Amino acid sequence: MTTGLVLSCEHASWTLPPGVDLGVPVDVLQSQAGWDHGAFDIASRISEAVGLPVHAGAFTRMYVDLNRAADHPDVIPAVCYGAPVPGNAHLSPGDRAARLELFHTPYWDAIRRDVRARLHDCGSVLHLSSHSFAPELDPHVRVFDVGVLYDPGHAFEAEIAERMMFALRHEGLTVRANQPYTGLGPAVCTSLREELRGERYAGIEIETSHAVTHTRGGCERIAAALIPFLDSLAE
Repeated sequence: MTTGLVLSCEHASWTLPPGVDLGVPVDVLQSQAGWDHGAFDIASRISEAVGLPVHAGAFTRMYVDLNRAADHPDVIPAVCYGAPVPGNAHLSPGDRAARLELFHTPYWDAIRRDVRARLHDCGSVLHLSSHSFAPELDPHVRVFDVGVLYDPGHAFEAEIAERMMFALRHEGLTVRANQPYTGLGPAVCTSLREELRGERYAGIEIETSHAVTHTRGGCERIAAALIPFLDSLAE
């Protein structure tokens, strides 16, 4: 049985919609608070290699965090990675709902459609969500290249995650399971995992260190390590 593939990158951009000012300095928007540096570079390289599109967030997580469910309190954050977001502090319920309807709902619905189509066509699906992390936020612990986030209690997902980590380690990368975040925390993958309970859905996030994404050839190295493994799922 082949396993279909869906690619996503929720924090692909630090930019704001035209005409929007959240009162956040550009240097903060361009920091970890605003986006995941290199995550889209990795996802787009994989996308090109496997011939599939990547669902990518068009704007900063400070405007709408696409890796949080619509009812999560931080889906439109008042504070993000310690940085205040003044433009979100006093949103009316109507403005909040309109922003989610315009930016969040279509994104999640598009991923759902792709996931369900792969389940229908292939019987199983890997939803790979690309993210990155700032090692300086916990420099004594965040000393690895890539984290693979998954649910160890989900047998199908855990089996794919173990194989993925083996593939990454085979290429000389240092890999950690469920670091720097747990694979059970709020995310599009964890929400879909719950929605699709009983289906052969694997929602796995990769978290690449900025120490890698800011190194020349670093994003290419991560993508190149993953592509042969992902190709093998379709065989």
